[in-house]
Amino acid sequence: MPRVSDMKKRLTDAALDLMWENSYGTTSVDAICERAGAKKGSF
Repeated sequence: MPRVSDMKKRLTDAALDLMWENSYGTTSVDAICERAGAKKGSF
């Protein structure tokens, strides 16, 4: 299981990537978690 700081970085990186690819308004928590390989509760 990843450490908290590792998961935070993965979630942040995934969010930034998705917002760059799409837009802020169309980026969902589900998409961020899927991209980061995290469960929604980790968000």
